[in-house]
Amino acid sequence: MSEKSSMFTISILKNVIDVYFDTFFVLYFFTVANYEVLPLAKYYLTFYLVQGFSFFLIRNAMKKNIKVPYFRIGISLQAIFVALIMVLKEHIIDYVLLVGVVRGIAGGFFHFPRNILSSEKIDNGDRQKYEGMMNVINRSVGILIPLGLGIFLSHFTYVQIGKVIFLLFIVMFIVSFWIKDREFKDQKFDFGSFRKLIRENKDVRWALIIPFLSGFTYSSGVMGTIVTLSKINNFKTNLTLGYVDSLCAFLGLVAAFLFASKIKKKSFQTISYVTGVLFFIILFVFSFNPVMIVLIVYLLIRNSLVKFFELIDDNVTVNLSNCEEIKTTYKAEFYCIRDIVFSISRSIGQVVLLLVCLFWGMENISYILILSAFAILIEGIILGKLSTSY
Repeated sequence: MSEKSSMFTISILKNVIDVYFDTFFVLYFFTVANYEVLPLAKYYLTFYLVQGFSFFLIRNAMKKNIKVPYFRIGISLQAIFVALIMVLKEHIIDYVLLVGVVRGIAGGFFHFPRNILSSEKIDNGDRQKYEGMMNVINRSVGILIPLGLGIFLSHFTYVQIGKVIFLLFIVMFIVSFWIKDREFKDQKFDFGSFRKLIRENKDVRWALIIPFLSGFTYSSGVMGTIVTLSKINNFKTNLTLGYVDSLCAFLGLVAAFLFASKIKKKSFQTISYVTGVLFFIILFVFSFNPVMIVLIVYLLIRNSLVKFFELIDDNVTVNLSNCEEIKTTYKAEFYCIRDIVFSISRSIGQVVLLLVCLFWGMENISYILILSAFAILIEGIILGKLSTSY
């Protein structure tokens, strides 16, 4: 198996696992917490803070090209996180800090090396097709997995399904042995010099502002938490959630196929601008009127235009990381700072969610989407400008 195929396989398996965590685990956690948002917000806040610290912790190893061992540790720790779910069961609510810390370290050790490895193993010229086809497969799987999970969870428990998820992590761990690090480099993480590059290169500055904005929206941000809770409140059962997520995955499949085969680079800027404006409008409406019809319109845009938006973001970011100023000297610094910025914005979003729940009540959390609306609008403008160059 080639390194490119190994990275591809691991990404597909991780997507299958994320279906479990993105909706069904949240429903389980929310049910165990007696439908209180505060424990869920505490869990996510701990997770994102620890994940950000983990990126910082392994920065020098990434600089020295010691990536694959930490990548495997990240996979192993995610398996341990699933094992904790199986062991703690309904008592998981009493150990939100523990599970948040374990998943946070796992996330940092997994995502930091994976981001760099992905930029190394796939050429810029192949990236749009590679990312598009990977998303086609992910979305094809995503159509079946939510529906299957919805049916299985009507007959089996979250803990029993967790055993299957645990086995998938074992497969990911085995596949990772086909991936090799590049030659060892005796270098240290140099934030001081990279900070000088940030000051001098406006494109790098914009590229580091984008994760701060997307951390409030589609990239595991507080928007996702609020909308998932809205889906749970509106669609109620595992089976109905399975149908909804499968339909959303079908839309994402169409978007990924079009991105891989039809969308031209010259269209990236227009798509970014249009998506930013339309999603700003629907989020603004949703914040004041979170009813089912608005939720459905949100899901339609989120899984079509915003999917294009995400793919353009990934394409532009990785291509930028392979520019001469970053590729040979500052790739570890670039991805470390980028992921820490993600962690900061995601954590801020969860703090806002905690404060709103404490002082104004859970029924008012939709107003937080005003923050997400402005974030996506600004990001659309920035991404549109960057997409013309990378």
